[in-house]
Amino acid sequence: MGRCKESCHGERGVEVTSVERRRVPGPGLYGLGLIMASALCYSMLSILGKIALAIGLPLLPLLATRFILGAVILWAWVLLAAGSRRAMGRIPRARVLGLIAWGAIGFSGQSALFFLALERISASLTEVLLYTCPAFLALMLWGITRRRPKGSRLLAITLALGGTWLCAGPIEGVTDLRGAALATLSGFWYAAFLIWMHRLTPGIPGAVSGAYIITGAALVFSVASLLSGGGLLVPRSPAAWGTVLGIVLTATVFGFVLFVAGLKQVGPQVASIVSTFEPLGTLLLAAMFLGERLESAQCVGAALIIGAAFVLAATPEQAGRIGPADPPLPTLPGRASD
Repeated sequence: MGRCKESCHGERGVEVTSVERRRVPGPGLYGLGLIMASALCYSMLSILGKIALAIGLPLLPLLATRFILGAVILWAWVLLAAGSRRAMGRIPRARVLGLIAWGAIGFSGQSALFFLALERISASLTEVLLYTCPAFLALMLWGITRRRPKGSRLLAITLALGGTWLCAGPIEGVTDLRGAALATLSGFWYAAFLIWMHRLTPGIPGAVSGAYIITGAALVFSVASLLSGGGLLVPRSPAAWGTVLGIVLTATVFGFVLFVAGLKQVGPQVASIVSTFEPLGTLLLAAMFLGERLESAQCVGAALIIGAAFVLAATPEQAGRIGPADPPLPTLPGRASD
């Protein structure tokens, strides 16, 4: 969901953070490789999620365990980095609470919708429909700013909506409109909360904002799982352990870390464009490991949605159109911020 990065992403809410936006004279292969590796990590989420559901892992305990372990790893990273520790002391309480609330409402809501869709439709289709997020975000910005988007962006939005209609068609003679609606709603939900997160993250190191966000999601899913009687998940087989740790490490930790590192090398626009390879990775992995195949109409729809996401990433609107963001954190005298 790196899932949609600056213009959307992934199941991955943590990647849209305000890391230092340095520009280099042309993206190097190293930075591109980091972003591609991040996209591949995020591609694994729907594959591993499908496997987890197939072996009978309960949904709420699975999500609670995923985010608890992810939060523990990210907080360890934050506490071991001197720059991140210093930045924590300069973050206003209101922004800390906002980041936790974003994780509790925005990220957890999108994750729940995404996995509910996985219970009903294929991993390939779920991932592709999630990538309607950039189109929804462009429509929301149009409504907020009252400024008509460029012609290329309007065309991309139209293609994405047309692709969604094609993807909602039958697969092997079976139509699951509810599953398609859940996956599309996860993209819409994420787009809505990205605008909010834009106001919260300026000047905050990516690891710090990500740790707060994942903590918020962990709190929500832990409480929900305990209230439902599910508790926390304790895997009882090697397959279960491998699936849970795979979800935590690939989509929750490594995908985020690699994206933050790559973003510093290539800049946000190139990172957003390269990240559109994520659904292609999911289609390939789903075919290899799950034996999934989309019908011809779904393939056309997937191409339209991915193409629209690419165009929207390549032709960004001015950042100022989203609305005023909270000011960056003050820099301590004599110390560079992360």
